[in-house]
Amino acid sequence: MKLSKIFMITIFTGLVYGCGGGGGSSEEPSPPPTPPPSGEAATISGTLTFDKVPHNTSTNGLNYNGTVEAPIRGVTVQLLEGTTVVDSDVSDATGNYSVDGETGVTYRLRVRAELKQTGTQSWDIEVVDNTSSNAQYVLDSAQFTVSSTSETRDLNADSGWGGSSYTSTRAAAPFNILDRVYVIIDKLQDVDANLTLDPLVINWSPNNIAESGDIANGRIGTSFYTQDQIYLLGAQDSDTDEYDGHVIIHEWGHYFEDNNARSDSIGGRHGGGDRLDMRVAFGEGFGNAWSGIITDDPFYRDSFGPDQSQGFFINVENNNVSNPGWFSEGSVQSILYDIYDGTSDDSANLGLQPIYNVLTGQQRNTEAFTSIFSFMTYIKDENPGDAVALNALLTAQNINPNVDIWGSNETDNEGQPDVIPVYNEFNPGDTQNLCTISTFGGFASNDNRNKLGNRKFLRLNIPSDGSYTLRLTPPGSQDLDGFIFLRGEFVNGDNAASTSTVNITGNLAAGTYTADVQSFDEAACFDVSLIQN
Repeated sequence: MKLSKIFMITIFTGLVYGCGGGGGSSEEPSPPPTPPPSGEAATISGTLTFDKVPHNTSTNGLNYNGTVEAPIRGVTVQLLEGTTVVDSDVSDATGNYSVDGETGVTYRLRVRAELKQTGTQSWDIEVVDNTSSNAQYVLDSAQFTVSSTSETRDLNADSGWGGSSYTSTRAAAPFNILDRVYVIIDKLQDVDANLTLDPLVINWSPNNIAESGDIANGRIGTSFYTQDQIYLLGAQDSDTDEYDGHVIIHEWGHYFEDNNARSDSIGGRHGGGDRLDMRVAFGEGFGNAWSGIITDDPFYRDSFGPDQSQGFFINVENNNVSNPGWFSEGSVQSILYDIYDGTSDDSANLGLQPIYNVLTGQQRNTEAFTSIFSFMTYIKDENPGDAVALNALLTAQNINPNVDIWGSNETDNEGQPDVIPVYNEFNPGDTQNLCTISTFGGFASNDNRNKLGNRKFLRLNIPSDGSYTLRLTPPGSQDLDGFIFLRGEFVNGDNAASTSTVNITGNLAAGTYTADVQSFDEAACFDVSLIQN
């Protein structure tokens, strides 16, 4: 593949030859050392680093004056003779590498923005430029001729910051992004001896801006995850995320849920204090908590604005959240982080392993939609000795501690009777009149109807194999939609633009299914029936 994005750095040997005439000395200068004969085996080694820019904890913007050189870890390093790869290595945890060549030969070094490993634990992660035909980022040295059987060649990926703006190639950005993924993998290796990750492409470009449009031109709208691809903002003086480590880890968390765990979140706009669809609340709260868990840093910081000097932070350990409840991402992140960490202000201290076990085990296969109800049910099942502490976390967030996966005992309806029960249960022959609400927003076109009460959740009990119909009957001209799932997998549905009765018919095996039904254009009441054909 043509690599159209190449970062060049000048590499010096560290040998300086002088004239020796200073101070009136008449001593003849020493001749340069005699190089070994051409063709002898040679080792080229060194340390790879990138410029790491921290956040200013007072403004939450980037602090370029605090830039340090950090090791480039776990990446592929190639020794190239022309276009031929002569040898390769993977940099270690301190950024060191070593490759073999020959004296008298001209080479260059290439550091690829990728983390790759095969075997019992495996992964394949690349950082590419979505505005340059998805070319993978690499860091190239200048050409050099090997003059010793042992040579040191260090490389640094520069931030590109010129003091008041970016003035040169932002070579460090892809490697800081990868380093956040390295940290994730390093932590997960300790809890999963067979850690296997699906291939992931991370798209970053200095052209990626918070505007909607053509992704190939950088108009990505926001940093986001979709189908084994993460897109990250990079437009200077607007919003850059390459140094916002918690943002990167948050999006990686969605990738992890999608592949190794499970998320039923429908996405959409969300913010602190929002009363959300419980699936969205869990997914976004998990992403925030995940970034704190991986880094052991509860402060989620996001920089933006002129010179990247502005920003905001979220303390995911904060238990005093706005509008707490089973529909709150703030409540979810607080609970998950408190389960993990061991500070004295928390009643629970389970660490990462139990959280990981639930996410990749029972939560992945739950009959219900993924929510704080399903997660807390399973983590209490697997850690009965910690039930009192876990219940205290739920109570502190105004969530009924006597949970099951269906939220059966939950009573908090936020003053809206149609919010409860969390699931309406149906057996064949049942008909119920259900109402959605717009009290907490969600019906704007860019909200995805993802607020509390915008949709109704159904629990469908199918007693035997056969043909069944889920019928949605509008009282007037409402456009009704419905979707049936089995353990998170889509089974059947109808979202056609229609104002007539919707019949979702298909063959279903015996079991427990979930459904999500809604009135598309506005809040409404409508009849729902489960019919055995």
